Amino acid sequence: MAEIHEWKYVDPKRKDPSRKGMLLSNEIEMFQKNKLLIAEDFEAKNLRPAAYTLRIGDKYVDSDGKPGTLDDKNPHFEMRPNSIVYVSTLEKLDLPHYIAARFNLRVKWVYKGILLGTGPQVEPGYRGYLSCPLYNFTDRPIRISYREDFATIDFERTTDFCKDMSASDIQTAVVKGDELDQVRIGGDTFLLFKQSQYPRLKLWPGYDVLSSLLEMERDLRTWRNIGIGFAVSFFALTLTLLSFGSNLFRQTSDLSNETKSLRYSLQASQNELKQSQADLQVLRDKVTAIEKTTQTGQRPHP
Repeated sequence: MAEIHEWKYVDPKRKDPSRKGMLLSNEIEMFQKNKLLIAEDFEAKNLRPAAYTLRIGDKYVDSDGKPGTLDDKNPHFEMRPNSIVYVSTLEKLDLPHYIAARFNLRVKWVYKGILLGTGPQVEPGYRGYLSCPLYNFTDRPIRISYREDFATIDFERTTDFCKDMSASDIQTAVVKGDELDQVRIGGDTFLLFKQSQYPRLKLWPGYDVLSSLLEMERDLRTWRNIGIGFAVSFFALTLTLLSFGSNLFRQTSDLSNETKSLRYSLQASQNELKQSQADLQVLRDKVTAIEKTTQTGQRPHP
């Protein structure tokens, strides 16, 4: 293994009180010149104000779960619709033990309909290549090309790591572990990534991934069909409710009109009843007058 630079353990600016936060381009380049952060295949034009753009490396796993290799003679492969592939980075990383990184898919790829299926954080001390699954959620194939820009990575300093200790003292204090090493300083324990290099697609377990890829592809199609079915059902339910509402409104409107008609008929009947009562009263008055006249005419003359 190549000699480890002292900045791997000791921040050259650890006495600077303003050093915390995300690294800008000048510090990314400063570390890179000492083979840290971007240890291999650094491209100056991919450096951004506070990040670096990673490129597609040579190792990949296609939509059928078959490993493949990209190069200048075989520069691309196709990602099938509704499928998952694994890709790796061209660049090799070597992070100091006091710098963490985050990476995510470029917006351009998200607009294509691709999502990055991994946690975006890279732990301090990580050394090696990055690999990740990509999900194609579209109904069309998408071409992935060798050395194509695909993800952005940024770097940020952590809290103090083994404060006031030299690089050699830290290396001497490292206690080897099964998965992680550690350094104990006073009452503090710092966990360290082992410095063996992580190769491309290190965690790809072969058949299990193929099985998972096929299962995920089926799941994607199932969920897409469920989504379409749900949309159709929702649309049908909406039309049913609108039809029911329309019928209910129409029935309510007819009932209102019938009620108004009945009210008019009742009012007319009441008016006719009043008129009949008035006519009856007139007839009664006439009968009373006639009776009085008749009674007067039957009296004997004196």
